[in-house]
Amino acid sequence: MTRTTQALVIGFLGAVLLRLSLGDGYLRYVTGWMKWPLVATGVVLLGLTVWMLLRPAPGGHDGEDGDDHDAHDHKVPAMTWLAIVPGVIVFVASPPSLGAYLAERRADDPVAAAPDAEILPLPASDGPVDVEVAEFMWRAGVEDGATIKDRDIRLTGFVSTDENGNWYVTRIAIACCAADASASRVRVEDYDEAPERDSWVAVTGRWVEGTAPGGKSETAIEAASVEPREAPANTYQ
Repeated sequence: MTRTTQALVIGFLGAVLLRLSLGDGYLRYVTGWMKWPLVATGVVLLGLTVWMLLRPAPGGHDGEDGDDHDAHDHKVPAMTWLAIVPGVIVFVASPPSLGAYLAERRADDPVAAAPDAEILPLPASDGPVDVEVAEFMWRAGVEDGATIKDRDIRLTGFVSTDENGNWYVTRIAIACCAADASASRVRVEDYDEAPERDSWVAVTGRWVEGTAPGGKSETAIEAASVEPREAPANTYQ
């Protein structure tokens, strides 16, 4: 691989970063705050590409038609071609966000503890209160679920299942990128027909008293209704 080809590979990677970060594609891999660092990195890579293509080679040669010694100086390892593989995958396969497959395989992972700050009561409302899945689990494990007891709650997430035929409303959280993903899920009771796996739903109902993370049974919600939802642009919490 010559210096010119190397420059084009770098430019391709920069274009991939810009394509992802200027749309919603990057949210499948990293958190939202990384948008502008990715944009900046893509711009830098494209600028580096232009610089490499326009910079004259030492001795006035272009690195391809010069003498053998100069050509050798501008050769880079052929393994550099592997750098374009992730970009090609993004363009061709467009991997989806993490979903039920990961959540079902991490069902036994330790559940994140409730935050140290005091968990305040839910706001007064005549209708159901929207609560994040992880927050619902925290509230179930604090003060015997006092803040969600006898309250109509709406949980939104995707559907995952287990080997016993149960189904769950589920969310995945990432701290930085998809590599550190963790899953939170709440079992849905009194709703026999499970929606399609990985589909997004809003489950309205009430906490099943006595269920909590780390207890004898999983955190559960007694469903009054289940409505389909479109997957959000950012599927992670």
